[in-house]
Amino acid sequence: MRAPLFAALPRQDLEALIADCRVHSAPSGTRLFSPLDPADRFYVVLTGRVKVFQLSAGGDEQILHLCGPGQTFGEAAVWSGARFPAHAVALTGARLLVVRREALVAAIRRRPEIAFGMLGGLSSKLREFAQLIERLSLKDVPARLAAALLEISARSGADTFTLDRTKRELAGQMGTVPETLSRALARLKAHGLIAERGGRVRVLDREGLRRLAES
Repeated sequence: MRAPLFAALPRQDLEALIADCRVHSAPSGTRLFSPLDPADRFYVVLTGRVKVFQLSAGGDEQILHLCGPGQTFGEAAVWSGARFPAHAVALTGARLLVVRREALVAAIRRRPEIAFGMLGGLSSKLREFAQLIERLSLKDVPARLAAALLEISARSGADTFTLDRTKRELAGQMGTVPETLSRALARLKAHGLIAERGGRVRVLDREGLRRLAES
């Protein structure tokens, strides 16, 4: 298991924690939790993908996280002992390690270092939320799209890459709808910043894309 949350655990303690957990198979579309559900467990993605999102009063999605293998979700609510503040749904068929709050507390009592790993993961997600709030409140859709494409390019380590999410998911992360995203994509192509076809993107003007993302 490659989750950074458990990096501080010696193998023996990690095996003890896993022995007290269960693996859950979730078909695509499975609801894992919703707002106001008791936050009595969190999840580690073993295989597949999960989205964590909020719904507006009109039913529009704002995607907060897209989680893949090795990533965790739901741990912030478990840490506070409160209720889940968002929705989580399996985007694909997924295998998930379900970590109960009681098992986590027992692991921390045995090995307090795990708390530091967990705080590191929570700090990273807090930075993500700060960036998300900045984009949604201060930037227009083309600027949000430019920033998202630069991030995906950085993760792939190349100027040419395949989008790691559908355009609907990308629109949901950016707080917009697919139609508006398509118009923003066309604008970036018209200005010679990128080339795109069938979800395959090539960055043509990285500096121009960066200036747009920071505008």
